[in-house]
Amino acid sequence: MKNLRVDLVFSYWVFAWFILYICKIITFSPKFAIILGLIDNVIMLLLMSIYTKNRNTIFYFIIINTFIKIIPLYYLRNEPIKFKDIYFTIALFGIFVIWLHVNKQSLTGNLKLIYNSILYGHNKTPFMAFIHKFQNNFKNLNY
Repeated sequence: MKNLRVDLVFSYWVFAWFILYICKIITFSPKFAIILGLIDNVIMLLLMSIYTKNRNTIFYFIIINTFIKIIPLYYLRNEPIKFKDIYFTIALFGIFVIWLHVNKQSLTGNLKLIYNSILYGHNKTPFMAFIHKFQNNFKNLNY
């Protein structure tokens, strides 16, 4: 199985939304979506503690999600969640599902690939693959 592209992972869509929001390009707050993503990540972290043998994968998972979810959520901590934000989250997720189908992916297949990659340390999600490749490049250097 090949690595997933960034555009096929909804968390990165939400992070891009956060960037657009703090740059005042968009008025819908991503706080609700980030909270949902963080709940999913806590569940994933619990599953990783059971199924993942590689502690580096857990460490990198925590680091990545600290940058794309915890820091943005902290930044938005005083933001109220409005119904328009919830509706926008639903609409964006709908667009994401359509994007998956345009790219010949299914939502369930995509989720399975992400979960299996993270749980079993296959490093197929975008930043996990980047970190793995970065590590391998340093291992191959001769001093």
